[in-house]
Amino acid sequence: MQTEEIVLRLEPWRVKQRRPAWKPLIEDGEGAATASKFCGTPWTGPDAPWPDCGHCRQPLQPFLQLDLGDLPAELGQPFGIGLLQLFYCTRDECEGYGGWEPFADDLSRVRVVHPSGPMPAASPQRVSFPTKRIVGWDRFLDLPKPEEHRELGLKYTYDHKAGTVRLECEELGLVFDSIRDAYLAENVANARLGDKLGGWPAWVQNVEYPSCPRCERRMVFVFQVDSEHNVPFMFGDAGCGHITQCPEHKEVVAFAWACH
Repeated sequence: MQTEEIVLRLEPWRVKQRRPAWKPLIEDGEGAATASKFCGTPWTGPDAPWPDCGHCRQPLQPFLQLDLGDLPAELGQPFGIGLLQLFYCTRDECEGYGGWEPFADDLSRVRVVHPSGPMPAASPQRVSFPTKRIVGWDRFLDLPKPEEHRELGLKYTYDHKAGTVRLECEELGLVFDSIRDAYLAENVANARLGDKLGGWPAWVQNVEYPSCPRCERRMVFVFQVDSEHNVPFMFGDAGCGHITQCPEHKEVVAFAWACH
């Protein structure tokens, strides 16, 4: 059986897994202190100072600020309100000290802040990447990476000697035997790369949803920051970063990345 026919017969499963996602539409320029943006000058205040790197003690580079109250209406504000901010150390001397693990807070810092009162003046040396203001969102439908398929009801059994794969979907009562397609899982469903809001994480290695340190619930995917997309920085070897949030404790957020 050809891959195209398999994908067609799995369409009910694919429809069930589709999630709306949004690609950010950007323009050059700073915008308001509370605007959604890549890089630039984020909002800071007495209760939310500009964070420093845990190693070099220098100010972290702003990577992302999202106004959670001004996201696409279809989302329904599942992430709460406030400004979601991501900072990261881009200095060569700190490379290799971490930054890829959730809750490490050494080279990276992610947080939700609630602006109030005047913002103190920012030091110019704290901003080195050009600002890209998020002015809109381009909606698309996203599908899960193959690493998540088994948990979602698809089982692949590979016979590497024969060069074939068996695919089972118990929910639909389907079994496909002796398929000669080394990229069958990717052809069935795959998550989109690039910066995006919502949808499915484009995991580089394994499924890596962290657990909330307060309630131990699996955290949910919020935003994907890809290497050298809207932020001119590479995570390791063409890595990809993900911001996650506890569905119960909205102030508990994490950032982690993985590379090839």
